[in-house]
Amino acid sequence: MTKDELTARFVAQFGESTESVCCYFAPGRVNIIGEHQDYNGGHVFPAALTVGIWGAMRVRSDKKVRLFSENMDTTVEVDLSAPLRYEAERDWANYPLGIIDYVQRDGHDMPGMDLYFVGNLPAGAGLSSSACILDLTGYMLWDYLGVPLDMTKLAEMAQQVEYNFVGVKVGIMDQFAISQGKAGHGVLLDCTTMNYELVPLNWGDYRLIIMNTNKKRGLVDSKFNERKGECDAALAEIQKHYPLTALSLAKESDLEYIADEVLRRRARHALTENLRVLHFMDALRAGDINEIADILTASHTSLQQDYEVSGKELDTIVTIARQQPGCLASRMTGAGFGGCAIALVETAQVDAFKEAVTTAYTKAIGTEPSMYEAEIGDGVHALS
Repeated sequence: MTKDELTARFVAQFGESTESVCCYFAPGRVNIIGEHQDYNGGHVFPAALTVGIWGAMRVRSDKKVRLFSENMDTTVEVDLSAPLRYEAERDWANYPLGIIDYVQRDGHDMPGMDLYFVGNLPAGAGLSSSACILDLTGYMLWDYLGVPLDMTKLAEMAQQVEYNFVGVKVGIMDQFAISQGKAGHGVLLDCTTMNYELVPLNWGDYRLIIMNTNKKRGLVDSKFNERKGECDAALAEIQKHYPLTALSLAKESDLEYIADEVLRRRARHALTENLRVLHFMDALRAGDINEIADILTASHTSLQQDYEVSGKELDTIVTIARQQPGCLASRMTGAGFGGCAIALVETAQVDAFKEAVTTAYTKAIGTEPSMYEAEIGDGVHALS
């Protein structure tokens, strides 16, 4: 969507004004490898997509904030003269309102404003629509205020809002990928040190396909926070023996310190997935496509058996994908509990793959999946 197209939609919704309309875009993200690692201090390797959410902003002369989502076809209005707080009935608007609250608490005097959002990113699919709108709103406000655009700090702000204001105990991977993404590259992030590297993605004669199971999931109401609590408990058991700083940095021998079988399995996923990310990077740089396939397969097995976040729909679509000609590997991606899986598929087989998986999955589950060929794009930015 162009700046002119977005501006026209904004004006059609909010009317004319002497103030200018500023326009922006933030991508969704796909995580290639490194699931449930960010809040456990491990390594992750996500990438920004070319689908996402567009946002437009115009300041007002009063203290009112009007937020409109074209996708939800709803408007939420608040007054900045009163304290902002999470309110369930505001639904999606809690995310941008949480950012406004954070910026105000950071010492900035915010004017009233009209905010317009429209996206082509499926909500609840595991492609980070929540982190997307958080990064987008933060970027818009900072740009208006003239705050230096430190993309790491932007990601940290977005993560803190989702963690504290919205109440989902997320790590920082999604927000970081959306702020730091670069076309054609994945973002290798060490979630303990926050050191990162942009790594070129070169699959050779394969394409990355995103398969949306179309099972919707709401992170606040899912078992996401439960998994975070289990990992914290597992880490606490190990810390009784020595000062381990993050669960993903544990050694296999540390599992012996955890008496509870469920907590032990959660910890085993955390430490083995962290190692898989590092091995994946070696394989990617070496162009070892078979090793890449083995690692992706092992990741799904761990998420299915040790972390227990896949579920019927994800396991079904991954199994069907692996059975298709030209499919090198497949695994779930994102938090799980529904959402998306990814597959590496030979270019010549992509169309046949999409058709076959759609047919078989629909027959097995009763819901038609959505299929996307992933295009890797840039992080959040202003439209010119």
